[in-house]
Amino acid sequence: MNKKLQVFKEEPGFFKLFQLFKQKYRSLGRVGGAVSVKTFTEVELESIAGFLGQSKERLQEKGSIALLDFEKELVHTGYADYTLLPLLEAVLQEKIFTKKEESEREQQQEDQFIDSLVKQIPDGRWWFEWIQAKSSDTRWIWSLYKQNKEEVFEKLLTVFRAFADLPKKGEFERLPFFSQRTTGNPHFFDTNEVGGKLLLHCMYVNQIKQGNTDAVIPRTVEELNDLLAEYGIMRDDLWNFVTCQGLLASTNNKVHPVWQAAINTHSVMNMPIKELTKVDRVWPAFGTKVWIVENSSVCSTIMDAVPTAPIVCTHGQLRVASWQLLDRLVQSNCTLYYSGDIDPEGIVIAEKLKKRYQDRVILWRMDQENYKGSLSNEDISSRLSKLDNLSSPDWNRLITMMREVKLAGYQEAIVSSLIRDIERNLI
Repeated sequence: MNKKLQVFKEEPGFFKLFQLFKQKYRSLGRVGGAVSVKTFTEVELESIAGFLGQSKERLQEKGSIALLDFEKELVHTGYADYTLLPLLEAVLQEKIFTKKEESEREQQQEDQFIDSLVKQIPDGRWWFEWIQAKSSDTRWIWSLYKQNKEEVFEKLLTVFRAFADLPKKGEFERLPFFSQRTTGNPHFFDTNEVGGKLLLHCMYVNQIKQGNTDAVIPRTVEELNDLLAEYGIMRDDLWNFVTCQGLLASTNNKVHPVWQAAINTHSVMNMPIKELTKVDRVWPAFGTKVWIVENSSVCSTIMDAVPTAPIVCTHGQLRVASWQLLDRLVQSNCTLYYSGDIDPEGIVIAEKLKKRYQDRVILWRMDQENYKGSLSNEDISSRLSKLDNLSSPDWNRLITMMREVKLAGYQEAIVSSLIRDIERNLI
């Protein structure tokens, strides 16, 4: 900085004043407006007033300085070759942008960032452009971008390359081994790491793009495990299980001995996904109907009453093991009879089953009559909004009644009817 401009750094109050001018210019987008000098000291006001050719008292009385007035005064000083903005930039030693210009500049840089990602991996356009749209689920990604653009760029590329190299349909790979294979680091996709969070986000967006309107960013361990498992990645292949009886399974057309032994001894099995992935076909030991029950205690009671019937217990929300088992049953041309609690959560589960398997699923005692017969005193008013997006005509009358009654219907009240239904079909 030359000596001529150095004066503004050395004279009391000017550097402080120029910082205020800068803020006002950035805010207005032009040289205009005024800044307050009420917080300036006597010495600072004396110095500035002298430059403006007025008394300190006059400046104190006015209480502010207009940017245009200051600029006009430059003509009468040794700085006549300056207008205000170039003077501010020279003294503050920085390029000053209006907030609008800065925003446009940042947007241009962000667009270039996304364009570079797409150029590197064209197949990832759908994910990268989702991030570019800045929906609420991407705010944390843009926060990372502001901290370190280069690092986020490389991580996004690494994550999508791994996403493009997921296990084949029907195959599973444990998360650390998938991470090691695709990145060289077994912990890259740990769910508390940026890489793991980006992978989950990529999967979530992919679910949306595939038309899954129920997709959510995982917030619980179960949701996280389920989303990973949808893409063949397992975090815990032992705890993710489904309970069943009366079913047989085979691998390469050979009946699995454990499943056969369960039939011979009328045993109930908790079948983890680890074992389900080893069989390629599942079917009922008798007939083509399979009875699926949501509630564990109700299902256990039914199993006691009809120990030879093909029954599956999903334990509430269907996890990956349940979906895997039901997929195999449908592939074997079975008809699935599903019965769940008649509350918002139970209806949503049943709707997911209908969407996935369509006419292969029969809603079993999930109607108005059985709702009346299973009513509890539990108020469901605050949960009825979960039914707002259900469009299937299967539910119209039942949902109308539920909105009127506002009480939950539970399977325990109709367990004897469920047992009779199965017994009649076993004859």
